[in-house]
Amino acid sequence: MLLSVVVVNWNSREDLRACLASLRAQTDVTLEIIVVDNGSVDGSPEMVEAEFPEAVLLKQSENLGFAEGCNRGIDASRGSWVALLNNDATAEPGWARALVDEAEKAPPNCGMLQSLLLYQDRPGVINSTGIELTYSGGGRDRDGGKLRQNSEPAADVFCPTGGAASYRRSMLDSIKLPRQGLRSVVAASYFDPAHFMYYEDLDLGWRARLAGWTAQYVPQSVVLHRWHGSSDRHGASWLTVVSCTNRLRTLLKNASLQFLVRTSPRTILEVGKVVWFGRIAAMVRLARAVRDSMALRARVDSMARIPRRAIERRWTAAPS
Repeated sequence: MLLSVVVVNWNSREDLRACLASLRAQTDVTLEIIVVDNGSVDGSPEMVEAEFPEAVLLKQSENLGFAEGCNRGIDASRGSWVALLNNDATAEPGWARALVDEAEKAPPNCGMLQSLLLYQDRPGVINSTGIELTYSGGGRDRDGGKLRQNSEPAADVFCPTGGAASYRRSMLDSIKLPRQGLRSVVAASYFDPAHFMYYEDLDLGWRARLAGWTAQYVPQSVVLHRWHGSSDRHGASWLTVVSCTNRLRTLLKNASLQFLVRTSPRTILEVGKVVWFGRIAAMVRLARAVRDSMALRARVDSMARIPRRAIERRWTAAPS
């Protein structure tokens, strides 16, 4: 089985070099490696061309964000399963083999696989084993902060985190979204490009769950993650505005009305943060996000096979 691996990069040459070296060292598996470079000016594209000629390099003229970078890479890939790997992560040699083995035996309705994500500087500590849907209407890393020896065995999870995930192509094709008037070489979106980064994986996973797909955690597939290697460079205020806005996008597209009402205290607080940190420009973008997300809600409704409330009752984690 051919496994396609998409790595999105922005000005992280040394992290990317280590990531691609770890993919070159994968054992007993056929990989298609696609690097989507989002307009880097640090020599990243030149390094890929010189040192990793086996990789397909898609050069973008600007920073399209993680979500749209993934869309470009997925659209160019050929594998029946497509893995995403953060550019600031390295995969252990058996990472891909474990994903392929799980994919080959997965039931037809399993569309998502999650690797064991460990902190690069603390390899005995878990970064994530998937995403949990929180009681307040957000997403959090499953098992985050636990010691590796205390990690859960293979299990059904709500959805994977985009930093170390694998998706069945037929699932991705079945849950694509219209592009809401955005100009692109990609006709439709797997990830919502309006997210840029943050919550794009929860949004896609929630949409997939509504459409009847499942997700499996694969503990034998191990990744070491430097964590926030790229996002830290944007600044705290920018990240707050983007994160709060994208959480609202995700809820408006996927949550039931009851869930929206119950989580409204957090939403009101976060709207205040958007206004405080982003001022008028952020308020305008937030209004557009509400409009566009409500339009996409109808598309999610059309693909849903399981009621929104049923997904929330099954997967909402207890308050912590």
